[in-house]
Parts: sequence; structure tokens; C-alpha cells
Amino acid sequence: MGRKNPLDKNVFGKTEQLAPGVHLVPGFGNSTVFVGSDGIAVVDPGLFLNGPRLVAEIRRLSEAPIRYIIYTHGHFDHAFGTGPLMADAEKRGFPKPEIIGHVNLAKRFRRYAKTAGHLVQTYAMQFTSWSGGDLLPARTTAEAVVLHAKYFFPTLEYEDRLAVSLGDLTVECRHGKGETDDHTWVWVPERSVVVGGDFVVASMPNAGTPFRVQRYVLEWAEALEEMASLLPEFVVSGHGQAFKGAVAHEMLLVTAKALRFLEDEVIRRLNDGQWDEQILNEVDLPEELKQHRYLQPLYGCPTFAVQSILRRYKGWYDGNPTNIFPSPKPAVAAEVVALVGGVEPLIERARQLAESGELKDIQLALHLLDFVIDHSGDSLVEAYQFKARLLESRAKVEVSFIARNIFRAGAALAQEASTKG
Repeated sequence: MGRKNPLDKNVFGKTEQLAPGVHLVPGFGNSTVFVGSDGIAVVDPGLFLNGPRLVAEIRRLSEAPIRYIIYTHGHFDHAFGTGPLMADAEKRGFPKPEIIGHVNLAKRFRRYAKTAGHLVQTYAMQFTSWSGGDLLPARTTAEAVVLHAKYFFPTLEYEDRLAVSLGDLTVECRHGKGETDDHTWVWVPERSVVVGGDFVVASMPNAGTPFRVQRYVLEWAEALEEMASLLPEFVVSGHGQAFKGAVAHEMLLVTAKALRFLEDEVIRRLNDGQWDEQILNEVDLPEELKQHRYLQPLYGCPTFAVQSILRRYKGWYDGNPTNIFPSPKPAVAAEVVALVGGVEPLIERARQLAESGELKDIQLALHLLDFVIDHSGDSLVEAYQFKARLLESRAKVEVSFIARNIFRAGAALAQEASTKG
């Protein structure tokens, strides 16, 4: 699932009517518009630049007041196009729309404001493909998204469930944990429509991204199962298409099955006394799930989900007491370099490993090069340049969007470091 630069207007798709009064407005993050007999509800106003276009689409559909703006969660690509919707209400003399969000959402907004610099740095890495692998323009895009964000906090909060009326339509907001702890999904029974937000991505869920806080694998599965139990006619995803009928049902339940498998397997192994490294190297989806069309590791991947489960259920001790108070990496590298008689044997062995073209050998070569880099002595420029090439080679074959961009960002940083070596 390649994701386009959110500042590129080409990410906007054509508005689609799913059912009477139900409209999907595709974007970098999808928006869903419900038009009832007594007003409009908007689920996810999207990225900050999505607002004007969303208002135009709504006004093409109806002149009715926007009663409710519902955030499925507080991510930048879902909850920051609110301003133009509020301005539209003021311009037309309508009451300000109520903004509905889970009680945890305001906490997320405050955390984002507190850690904005860190978010810019990690978003630039996570979405390096926005700029073809160049970190500087990726950082500029991240700054536009994060530092210029205007926060519109929920005015109507809830904990478990909340239902509001649009006259002939009932909009039910239901809480679940998954990609976030503030997540809402929406059920409109009169139209048999579920709006799933980022619970629904039609690929392996991003249940443990390397850059973000805790995610909730078990509760994610539970939310998908609850959606499926309603037998919805339409399920709207947070990114991508809407799913219909039996296809939607299959997608929800197979995703839940995969998440439950990973959760159960990690817990079983923890209870059997296994530690992180063994679990991470051995746990994967069964082949029939791994090959399923809705579980491809296009954005997240099973290993990331396993990391998330480990982080949730145990402390950071990895089973090796050496790592309780580890020596600094440069000190360890100095001992290794001295032991092998300099950096040249390490670079030569890394070269031999890389020549095989096998991912496991390329990974081993990266570890050897890190000893050279951490040592900060001879051949530092060569080691950085070699590492950059290996990371690029890993990126070319990596399926996961996030992992691929981490490799690309790492290659860019290594290449930059080589010019300063």
C-alpha cells in the first residue's frame, strides 16, 4: 500500500455514494459524509489541507447544516481538516458543529503538541518516499503537517458508546482500541454502514509501528469481530476503498483471526519462558493467513505486531543480563576491532556476505559495518557508504511501506554522514 505525499492534491479521489445519504470522499485519509433529514455528520475531516475540498464536496451534496464532526482517532491524516467546516457553519449562520471524540483523544492532541519536534523527525523517516528518499523535503512536508496543525478539541466526548440523530439516520459511535487508544468506529443501522477508520485497512494491520506508542492487537481483533457481527452492507476503510457484503465480512474476520493468532502465540511463548529474540525470530502467521489477499504486509507487518505485543505484556528486559547495564557501543566496537586486527577484516567479511545477495547475509553485513562505524576510526567514510548501499538494496525488496522507508531514510543518513567523515 504505497501512500502518496499528502500535500499532493492527486491523492483526492472522486466522491462515491454508497447508499442514500452516505458518501465516501476519498483522500490521503478517507472522509465519510452522512446526509440525514435533520443535518449532516462528517466522519474524519482528514488532513489539514483536506478541509476546503471537503466543504466543497459537502455543499455539492446538500445545503443542510453540519451537525457533527466525528473523529475516528486523533491522527494527523484524520482529524485536522476541521477548520474549514467550522468556518462554513459561521459563514452560513449555522450553529458550530459538535466535535465528537473519545475521551482519550484530547490527551493525544496534548501529547502531539508536547512532542512535535520528535513527530516531525519520525514522520520524515516513516514517509521518506514522499520525496524519493530525500530526507530534507520529507522533513519539510512533515513540518507542514505537524507544526502548522490547528487543534480542534472534541466538544462532545464519550467513553464506550454515543448515539446522535440526523433525523432519519442514527449515527452510533463505538469505542475500541487498536491503532490508537482513542479510536471510534461508526455504525449507521438505517443504511447498514460501518465506518471503520484505521481499524480497517485491507492489509496486515499496522499494529506495532516502530515509531509510535502502544497499539492494541487483541482489542483490534475484538472491534473487527463486533463490526462483522452487525453484518454490514458496507464497510468504509480509513485508507482506500469501501467493502461490500460478503467481501467486507471476510476481510473483517480474517484480519481478526490473524491478530488473535499473533496475540495468542506470543502470550503462549512468554508463558513458556521464551524471550524476545526467539519470539521475534520464530513467530509469523500460518501460511494460509500469510498468503491471504487482505493480510499482505504492505504497510505494517506481523513482526511489528509481535513487537507491540511484547511491549505491552512485559518489561524491557530481553533475557540477557549483559543488557541491563550495557557498555557503550563504541567501547564494544573498539574491543571487536582490536580483536580482529583492525576494521579491514570486518569490511572484507561484510563485502563477502553482501555478495551472496541473501537478505540474511546483507543483514549480517550491516551488523559488521556498525562495528566499524561505532569505532569511528579508519575507513569510516567507506563503511558509511557501504552501509548506505546495503540499506538501499534492502529497501528495494522490502514489501512493508514503513520498513522500506526506514531503510531509505537510514541510507540517506549514512550517505550524509559519509560526507562528514
